[in-house]
Amino acid sequence: MELTELEKDKEFKFFKPFSLPQNPTHPDRTVSICDFGAVENCDCTKSIRAAIDHLAEKGGGRVIVPRGNWSTGAIHLKSNIHLHFEEGAHVSFSTNPEDYLPVVLCVFEGVRCYNYSPFIYGINLENVSVTGKGYLEGNGEAWWPWKKRPAGLQELYMAGRDEKPLEERVYGTEEAAIRSAFVQFLHCKNVLLEGFTLHNSPFWNVDPVWCENLIVRDITIESPFHSPNTDGINIDACKNVLVEDCTVVSAGDDLFCLKAGRNEDARAVGIPCENVVIRRCKALGDCNSGGIVIGSEMSAGVRNILAYDCEFTNNQNGIRIKSKDGRGGIIEDIECRNIHTKKAYRGINLSFRYEDVRSYDAPKKPGAYMPIYRRMYFKDISCDDAEFGIAIDGVVGGRMEDIYMENISMRAQKCLTADSVEGLYFTNVNLTQIEREQ
Repeated sequence: MELTELEKDKEFKFFKPFSLPQNPTHPDRTVSICDFGAVENCDCTKSIRAAIDHLAEKGGGRVIVPRGNWSTGAIHLKSNIHLHFEEGAHVSFSTNPEDYLPVVLCVFEGVRCYNYSPFIYGINLENVSVTGKGYLEGNGEAWWPWKKRPAGLQELYMAGRDEKPLEERVYGTEEAAIRSAFVQFLHCKNVLLEGFTLHNSPFWNVDPVWCENLIVRDITIESPFHSPNTDGINIDACKNVLVEDCTVVSAGDDLFCLKAGRNEDARAVGIPCENVVIRRCKALGDCNSGGIVIGSEMSAGVRNILAYDCEFTNNQNGIRIKSKDGRGGIIEDIECRNIHTKKAYRGINLSFRYEDVRSYDAPKKPGAYMPIYRRMYFKDISCDDAEFGIAIDGVVGGRMEDIYMENISMRAQKCLTADSVEGLYFTNVNLTQIEREQ
């Protein structure tokens, strides 16, 4: 895949160009789920599984989900499989938790556990594709009320903090109420996700973890503003990643986010998020958090990131980098260019004061693991209407240094707040104070 003219630019301040991932290749074999007994408007979980298993035994190929209305439980991919949803395919995922058992290894908000399977899932795979113009219905209304049952999540956070053995972190019950991601791949290499629409995810939409050579292209995400934790695309501790031409119609949380695990559990794994390009992505409607976001789960480190040519409509934050005491980790060599937000609470926010109201996310040893931000460059960033234009929220004991902002245009009620930052450089930064109508 060719680099764009921007990525060939020799004037990058901190980002280091890398070889972008290529589409995986698959054997030239094709089957339809109908060949294995799938019938419209009936549960076709077994048919999808049989089609995948059949091709996997032969070395791989393409599984077609044709135009029509299909119902299914969890879909588990295998190496060398290309799952393709034809245009006009409408796939409705079950609301019965039993259809996502037995439990599988997952990562939930940066902590490892065994839980209900994500709806589309793979682990330890190579050369995997999920493509096509299909419409995937997550029926999230059945799962969102679980947000109000925090006991299982509290137990999981404490298990990660106290380094409880992974084999003892087993959930997958309605009492624990830990929701599944829509699409999650773990420890996979050469992955393509392209073309489909995800509607009403139960939790995070696209969440690859510990993957290498990953492309997420032309995905459309639709979740209501009020839906809890329905992040769009979370790239979690992955390496060599391209996210391009994706659209969030609306969402209940962050849109395009980079993560690298939470606290002690992430330090035990030790896999950073690095070498990521996000380009030509946009939001069409209201979203309940940030556009381009890093954190707050970033304890294994996030580095060498480029985001550019993105457009957002109405967010809590246009660009946000967030962390807190206890996370530790370093976020470095970050460049954001040509990003426009029409309306936001904050245009650009760099913060060590991320507040999780859940007391069980408190640091195990206060002050022992403070995050570090360094070598960040923001160029050609604008916001038409914000409460805060630029908000830099450092804390004593946290290192935030070498922050560069060039060609910034913000119209805001409060233009600039900044504290506890060393090396803040402005070039052609235009901040215009606006008054709200009473």
